[in-house]
Amino acid sequence: ASLSYMTKYQHRMPMIRSTVPMIFRIVLVLPVVQGLSLPAHARSMRTAPSTVRMQEDAFGASHTSFYTDAVRQDKYELLDDVLEAKLADKELVQVVKTMFDACGTITEALRTELVTVAEKQASVFGDVQLGVDVVADNLMWDVCKTEPLIKEGASEEEPEVRTMHEDGKFCVCWDPLDGSSIVDNNWAVGTIIGIWGSATGIIGATGRDQVTSMVALYGPRTTMFVRLDDGVYEFTYKAEGVDGWICSRSQIQIAESSKIFAPANMRAAQEVDGYKQLIDYWMSERYTLRYSGGLVPDLCQQFTKRQGVFANPTSKESPAKLRLAFEAAPFGLLVEAAGGKTSDGVEGKSVLDTVITGIDQRTPLCIGSTNEVDRFNKLVLGL
Repeated sequence: ASLSYMTKYQHRMPMIRSTVPMIFRIVLVLPVVQGLSLPAHARSMRTAPSTVRMQEDAFGASHTSFYTDAVRQDKYELLDDVLEAKLADKELVQVVKTMFDACGTITEALRTELVTVAEKQASVFGDVQLGVDVVADNLMWDVCKTEPLIKEGASEEEPEVRTMHEDGKFCVCWDPLDGSSIVDNNWAVGTIIGIWGSATGIIGATGRDQVTSMVALYGPRTTMFVRLDDGVYEFTYKAEGVDGWICSRSQIQIAESSKIFAPANMRAAQEVDGYKQLIDYWMSERYTLRYSGGLVPDLCQQFTKRQGVFANPTSKESPAKLRLAFEAAPFGLLVEAAGGKTSDGVEGKSVLDTVITGIDQRTPLCIGSTNEVDRFNKLVLGL
């Protein structure tokens, strides 16, 4: 194959040689050489330690990079099988499947919709709505209207809890497309879903009252994290030739310590000296910064890297933006179920214990590896 490639493009080689620097000529020739049948001693030179060291020096390979440790499995379980085995409430299974279907449909819509300002602005919170926001939100409302088990629904786009089915068993709260300010960059965004039982509802309940929560991450792949009876699981959409969801991680655990940090609302560091000290600590201790400005990717990395901390304190000039019911509570349930910790950013208690008194209630937040949340409580809150 390499010889035919060289033959096909040999007429262009003089031009390449004359215009490409020497270091890149080597890179261009290597695929051709690797395709030839080389002597054993020559083949062994490819992985010689000196070569590896040279590449690291040349390209600045960093010990602070965190690559995946996921090992390919011979077989991946399907969503239906995992839910059947790991979620005892079979009515909840049906609602969870409905949410997976909705996020799969949103995935397909994001692949085809252009990111433009919506013609009709319907957000009562004053946020600029994009066309993709409206598409995702409409899809969520549609599935809630057609699922009899859903009693009430609430969207981050609107300030009210709507009744869907009087006899429904669950109340669903969602942020249809978190990350609207970065989606035009083609960065990762997501859908956040919290599910409460009809006995507690949403208003007057706490995040700990959720029967489960789920987060979909739309990136190069679509993955979805959900709290099941025995922990947090990750599912991947349309992978391994499966037209649906497969289980790609199970019983995820977040380590107590972390070397990854995601500092949100850094403007507050100009007023909150403790937050400035905390950021200085992370920097001086050579933590790795992983922050995109999107809540979903910035928090979901804690599940894939099995460590991390996200901090979003507030100040007089930089008030709380995160919504308790739509964002903090669903993520809080997932992170704590995976062994992490949360702080309400005020008293240092779990954000899951904060009572939801209004659908648009805002909250500061620190969430992630236990030791880092404790450090936040100490430096920022003085606890």
